[in-house]
Amino acid sequence: MSKLFFQMPCLSQSRIIKSEEIYQSLFDKKVDKRYPESAIQKFLLLNKEMLSFLGIEVIINGSGRDLSIQFISSNYIGAIPIRMPYDGIARKDFYLKPKFKNEIDPFSDLTQLLSKLEYSVLPEYAANEQLISPLQLRPPAYYEAAKYIDFFEAAFNYKWVKFDVVSKTHHYPKANTNWEKYTMASSNPEKTLEYESRDNVLTINHREWQELTYVFELAKDIITQNRVPILVRDKYTRKINSLSKRNSFVPSKQVETIPLRSTDPYCIKEVKKQANVILQKESTSYVAWRIDMAELFERYVQHVVSKSIRELSGTVLLNKKIHGKGSIPSWGLHYLEPDMIIKFNENIFMADAKYKAHYYSVARQSDMLKETHRADLHQLLAYCSFSPQANKLGILFYPANNDAYKKIKYREQTGGVQNTIILYGIPFELHSMENSINEIKELFLHI
Repeated sequence: MSKLFFQMPCLSQSRIIKSEEIYQSLFDKKVDKRYPESAIQKFLLLNKEMLSFLGIEVIINGSGRDLSIQFISSNYIGAIPIRMPYDGIARKDFYLKPKFKNEIDPFSDLTQLLSKLEYSVLPEYAANEQLISPLQLRPPAYYEAAKYIDFFEAAFNYKWVKFDVVSKTHHYPKANTNWEKYTMASSNPEKTLEYESRDNVLTINHREWQELTYVFELAKDIITQNRVPILVRDKYTRKINSLSKRNSFVPSKQVETIPLRSTDPYCIKEVKKQANVILQKESTSYVAWRIDMAELFERYVQHVVSKSIRELSGTVLLNKKIHGKGSIPSWGLHYLEPDMIIKFNENIFMADAKYKAHYYSVARQSDMLKETHRADLHQLLAYCSFSPQANKLGILFYPANNDAYKKIKYREQTGGVQNTIILYGIPFELHSMENSINEIKELFLHI
């Protein structure tokens, strides 16, 4: 009996599963074949909370032998346990994986993408919901470890030094000489001129760096495991060997958590945050989890657009808040926050990134797609109202298989105001990044 109930990519629809397959594969022939509707309803009731946690929509059609079930995934990836309708006990897992072309290990692509963006997304966990196959379906530790290696390298190159108290022997007395120890040792004529003292020295070999070195050792052990994709392992093994050699004079000091300080340099804060992710991971690695890919897609689009616009001598403001004033009710919006505000001289363009299936479903008729696009469009038009020019332009970015865009114009005849909306499909893949940067440059050159 397989312990995997179902697996599929995020942001997609499963094939339609017919009654006989539901009975045989999903429920292992352990429900009453005569009443499949009852089993499905009990399945939904038992797993409602977990399916909602992972953003899975379940569509049921027909009855009896014509009964079918279909799963629709959202922007989450992750894994949840599934309770079976025949006994109410969790016996299988439902798994949503990233929507990348690498079907064997899509997390390899995700890891390399995170490394390129210098960004990390943290899993959310559902307490007390244990996975049935935790070793196979827990969030991959190696992409957090890879991120830590990158941060550790940047921190090492920064040469973070602090004062540390060390015991040293001098041939002359000092203010902090340990006179009690000297009195006992000076009876030996050979040690008459040896004065041991505790000195404050500026060094990289201080306690906090020793703790970060301990986490580096943990990350190294994760990255070098055989189950880590070979491309990731090879890339980081070379970096690990170099760092290990250059940092060999620093002993590691075991620690459970590393405190952050406001006085820490930026690169040290980043490596400390990631160190705590590695240190705290073991306590949550066996329960249901999810990662919001919409957040990562937003960062990816911001990275690509920012690079394109900078090469055209423009400016991009990321997540800049447009604040509201006056008597805003408790349920009102206190600010608007477009993902990107793009500036060229006096022209201002608004842009938003939406991790939705619209460009994967261009030819499909769907009320759900229409309604979600309507909400996206109205939101972008609200942002565009703050552009000073009469002819306004906004861009909605959706993930797609290839770079492609459609241009739509909305014009108000009386006032002469025109809104041009560009629906831009952008591949959400590392190997397409440079091409997307060039395509977006071309887009703005011809606006």
